[in-house]
Amino acid sequence: MKPIKIRNKTIGETFPVFIIAEIGSNHDGKLEQAKKLIKAAADAGADAVKFQSFSAEGLLNPLRLENKKWVPHPAYPIIKKLEMPDKWHKPLFDYAGKCGVIFLSAAFDSRKAHLLNKLGVRAFKIASGDLTDIPLLKLIAGFKKPIILSTGAAYLNEVKEAVNVIKNEGNDKIVLLQCAALYPPKFSDSNIRAMVTLKKTFHLHVGYSDHTPGNTVPLGAVALGAKVIEKHITFSRKLKGPDHPYAMEIDEFKKMVDDIRNLEQALGSGKKEPSMSEIPERIGARKSLYATKDIKKGTIIKKDMIKTVRHAYGLPPKMISAVIGKRSKYDIKKDELIII
Repeated sequence: MKPIKIRNKTIGETFPVFIIAEIGSNHDGKLEQAKKLIKAAADAGADAVKFQSFSAEGLLNPLRLENKKWVPHPAYPIIKKLEMPDKWHKPLFDYAGKCGVIFLSAAFDSRKAHLLNKLGVRAFKIASGDLTDIPLLKLIAGFKKPIILSTGAAYLNEVKEAVNVIKNEGNDKIVLLQCAALYPPKFSDSNIRAMVTLKKTFHLHVGYSDHTPGNTVPLGAVALGAKVIEKHITFSRKLKGPDHPYAMEIDEFKKMVDDIRNLEQALGSGKKEPSMSEIPERIGARKSLYATKDIKKGTIIKKDMIKTVRHAYGLPPKMISAVIGKRSKYDIKKDELIII
């Protein structure tokens, strides 16, 4: 799996986890709130911020079928209020760069995809619901930029089709995110191990897009090999709006970032060897052969003359059978090392 470069960050096996702060629609239609969330995410240690580029008409049919009749869709006016205007994209893109984080957004239709590509985004996020939108996948794949693809509510064969569509457009810069497409899901819905299956099946970098409370699932995902973590953020879960109730507040997000960075260090290289800090313990916590009594030179050493205690300054305990029956070549005082 080749590393994937996104501006000044790299997604890969030997690189730090790429952490995305999902702002989504939590800007509540206010440009200044969107900017404040970008700054807060950057200060909390996010590598990228992510928005959602959609229009109500490009995302949702205004009518839905109810009791065999077409009636106005109740979610349509709500979605309309949560649109991120086209004119916001450039100011937010620039402001994210100023704050030192990467601007990402999920394009939900072809017009928004072209808008983001023209803006100069370094990568595309594709939401779980668009995993089967083959025309949109082809379009975005054709931009030849990295794609972070969520796979919530999908079967493995559907993920396979999406991956093949993207690769057939000459784009193999794909990261697959395991996700439970529920808001919020139960922990039992999370299925972090499915992320491992995605990695083994497709030999692609993987991660997790999480909507559960707290940081249990992100930490579990990192421990199992996630190289990308995406988590919604908000200033308060008490704010009105569909995404606020299951988002992380900023201090919680910062703690998650800190915990992930600590976990990365704790995971280590996988090579079984002592750390540099452990080297002194190889002496301090291990044992050697010591004399239980004074032993004169020339004495045949017997078992009751030997004890195995700390510290490991001399012969290891496994040498005891080689010592018993030997003549001492030196005078050995009680509680000193056995020497042969």
